[in-house]
Amino acid sequence: MKDFIKTIILVCIIGLISVLVFYVVGNYSYHIKLFSQTDLDKSDPTVEMLFNRVQKNIHLRKPNIVNNQLSSDEIIKFVIDNIEEADYKDKKIKAEKITCYVANGVLFNTNTGSCNIRIISNETFMNYQKKYFNTELPLEFVDIKYHGLKCENSGGKYYCLKYPYYETLLGYSVYNKAYKDNEHIYIQEYYLNVNLEDKDKCLSFFNEEYCNNYTKMERPVLDDDFIKAHGVLFEHVFTRADDNYYLEKSYTVSER
Repeated sequence: MKDFIKTIILVCIIGLISVLVFYVVGNYSYHIKLFSQTDLDKSDPTVEMLFNRVQKNIHLRKPNIVNNQLSSDEIIKFVIDNIEEADYKDKKIKAEKITCYVANGVLFNTNTGSCNIRIISNETFMNYQKKYFNTELPLEFVDIKYHGLKCENSGGKYYCLKYPYYETLLGYSVYNKAYKDNEHIYIQEYYLNVNLEDKDKCLSFFNEEYCNNYTKMERPVLDDDFIKAHGVLFEHVFTRADDNYYLEKSYTVSER
């Protein structure tokens, strides 16, 4: 009986010591991590570039995303939102009757006598995928319709008809802070997404005149404090690879 009690006491002591060791090591690691972090200013050129990159895309605003889990569709749309002017070509094509013959097997109907076409090569998308997400996985180049572009893929390029478009999902972003460690840059922002097609949601942020006529009116401006009060706090983690930073993951965070 005494040996049993001694064993119980010994197990309890070992358990207590283990808990203390895990606590001390964890607390030490946490403070080491904090010590290795450096705050960055909003005006830092790299912070400006990366913050601008995530600001433009409203369709990756999920509670948690990891870049190697993104679909071809999500990556292609992200690239369309962030592609530089030098990496695509705009061309105006005259219609024959009501049809613009753009390329072999690619045509668009029009009632304006011509078509404004944007041309983006598949190779360009792959280059941007490497730059933005550090992956070279094959992308599925299917026909898409996105942000005023109706695109058909010829096998080597997207030929996109540009058409009048109004975004019904308004995204508002406010910078919170940025910091870095040896391999990462972390950018936090408050983000508010308003679906104008949801009348009740629209009216909770804008007046009735705008919600009834938003396709004819300019996008309203919202105060930064208002966005912070009603938005969600996101943290975007960028990982260093050679001379570039790519988006590793994004997630919502609680207030600290």
